[in-house]
Amino acid sequence: MGYYVRLLPRKKSIPNWKVQFISYKGSGKMAWDIRKDRWRALGFHPSMEIADSRARSRQLNAQLRLTRQEERVRAIQIAENEFRVKNDAVLPIEFVEEFELCFLKIREEGSKLSRTRRQKRLRVLWKAAQKMIRTLQIEPSEWFYHIHDIYDYFCTQELSLSYSLSILKFANLWGFFISRKLARPFLPVPVPKGYERQRIVEAFYQKVKGRRRPSLPLTPEHLANVSGKLNRANFNWLYLSVWLGLRPQEVDHLHNRALWSIETLSSGRKVLRVFQTKIVAIPPEDRWKPIPILYDEQEFALKIIADGNVRRPLQKTMRLHLGRGIDLYGGRKEFTDLMLSRRQTLENISVWMGHSTLARTWRSYKNKTAFQL
Repeated sequence: MGYYVRLLPRKKSIPNWKVQFISYKGSGKMAWDIRKDRWRALGFHPSMEIADSRARSRQLNAQLRLTRQEERVRAIQIAENEFRVKNDAVLPIEFVEEFELCFLKIREEGSKLSRTRRQKRLRVLWKAAQKMIRTLQIEPSEWFYHIHDIYDYFCTQELSLSYSLSILKFANLWGFFISRKLARPFLPVPVPKGYERQRIVEAFYQKVKGRRRPSLPLTPEHLANVSGKLNRANFNWLYLSVWLGLRPQEVDHLHNRALWSIETLSSGRKVLRVFQTKIVAIPPEDRWKPIPILYDEQEFALKIIADGNVRRPLQKTMRLHLGRGIDLYGGRKEFTDLMLSRRQTLENISVWMGHSTLARTWRSYKNKTAFQL
């Protein structure tokens, strides 16, 4: 949206240009001619050269962008103020700020990108917990007597079980914090089990719109079809996820030489070792997962890693070339069945993927309808 000066080469009189206002809102591009009686108010003059008029249009567009940015900032501030006013009854501002300082602090570990993602995730969960607390309007010291109201909230909102548990964790942190501040007793809301747990799961799976489904597998055949269409760095990223079974974050971290290594065994077999930054519950030395290089395609993957021409594709790029249903986990989803089709055992594949149990590999990454003869 902005002003545009259009040259009129066939016009003999001065000015041989006109001023238009172009908008891309609504159904598409729309343009209006600005009448000459409004030119002076905008800083245009009929005797101006076209280069000067275009310079003026750029100044006006810069002012428009600045105004729109200021309006967006004001709208965000107004929304945040309204949110705080609504929360103040059950979430006093001065205590909320102290709580955030204590529990939303990120340690200076990992890359700047990973810290930013963790911080954003914590903010989203805390915001969702505040929404639950504001909706229920129940004092934290009374939560234990209203457990079913809290579980009903998760069912009504059709939240996934894992997301509900994350929200509940933050809510219990707040309940403990504020109850201690006000010298009141507090019993944490227990994790839903049995029937209540099943109710939350069923409510989520009955939800149609907005539910994120697991990725479909990204097969070598898919890679062959998009080989000449995708940017080379994006193609390399997907290739590594398919033939090495890496998590998206692990593929990104291959730029960091400290997070992977290649070992050559006495038999001459190469083994790629990748540090699993996602896993934090075990000692660092146990977070390295081995991926033996067994096939020519994996040998080529090592060349890609050494070259470093790897970049994560945008999700809209994935949809454009691969269709809906395949996301950044598509290559990892395919890895189990790809290796099984090459006569590898599920036990080995589970280790290569970095899973602690076979059940995790079977439950989440094995295509239950695929079989090998």
